[in-house]
Amino acid sequence: MSEGQNERLLGKILRWLIPLAISALAIGLVLRQVGFSQLVANLSKLRWQTIALASLVYFISLLARVFAWYILLQRRVTFKEAFFTMNAGYLLNNVFPFRLGEIGRALLLDKPEGPKAFEVLSSVIMERVFDVFLAAVFVLSMLPRVIGGDFDQRLIWVALGITVVGLVALYLMARFSGRINPWLANWGERSNFIKTTVAPRAAEVLTGLAVLRKPGAFLLAFGSLALSWGIAFGENYIIFNQLQPNPPFWWLIFVLSMAAFGAALPSAPAGLGVFEGVMVAAFALLGVDADLAFTHAIVVHALSFVYTSILGLVGLRMQGQALVSLYRRALRKAPSTQTEA
Repeated sequence: MSEGQNERLLGKILRWLIPLAISALAIGLVLRQVGFSQLVANLSKLRWQTIALASLVYFISLLARVFAWYILLQRRVTFKEAFFTMNAGYLLNNVFPFRLGEIGRALLLDKPEGPKAFEVLSSVIMERVFDVFLAAVFVLSMLPRVIGGDFDQRLIWVALGITVVGLVALYLMARFSGRINPWLANWGERSNFIKTTVAPRAAEVLTGLAVLRKPGAFLLAFGSLALSWGIAFGENYIIFNQLQPNPPFWWLIFVLSMAAFGAALPSAPAGLGVFEGVMVAAFALLGVDADLAFTHAIVVHALSFVYTSILGLVGLRMQGQALVSLYRRALRKAPSTQTEA
């Protein structure tokens, strides 16, 4: 085996091992604080009616999130397609590492009669920017309650400023797309790579960002995503209220928002271990025992994992796609319009 092949093999191994190691470390740290018997006792507190109600609220939150993405896609696909494609992307993240679900969404909707892959990807980027913005707002607005009245409010403004800069940058790209595309075309006359690869992809991305030029659509998408977050806080409250009656509602705002940041870290598929670890750490700041926090985390995580996996499999089946082949395409980042059995 050549030196180059050895390096590539080592790179592939590390790409798998590093996320798994992070998850294993997080799980190990959490399990050191949790007793199995206490975990079982906590789970026994949850009635099936509570799980059923939390599941219903979860689906309402999911529908609001899908609607936000549907608007960002400029309604160029049906709501049904957006719903099952989003869940297929979540399924990809649930089963495989590297968080390729976002690319998987773009590949699934890349069809001759619909938006191109990079147009879809730009809508996913917008959704993620909105998510980070909202998570930052929720976490930072709750921190003074967690830390105390002496919390330095300037940190809130710095974080909000950074996310606003990101939103403004996306808006400016959409606003001046009429100038960017010709500029890239002129540049392409001097570089074949720019002409054949960069310019077409940039044009697709800018087309996907066009929704930012429509204030009504922008506010509708952002508002729907904010509504999804609010409903998700309610789902978490329903579950945690059974474990520790009458908790302050703002606890769940802080904890879920922190967990969302944790889920973005490199980890095993589905954010296994990292999601639970961050949630337990966030609850610890509120004085909640690790046993209760871990019980809540695994229940919330399990509901999301099960429902998105089932809906994702249905979505793949409807589109005649195979999970492994979609993963391989996403790993290569090679959009294709061919249907794979």
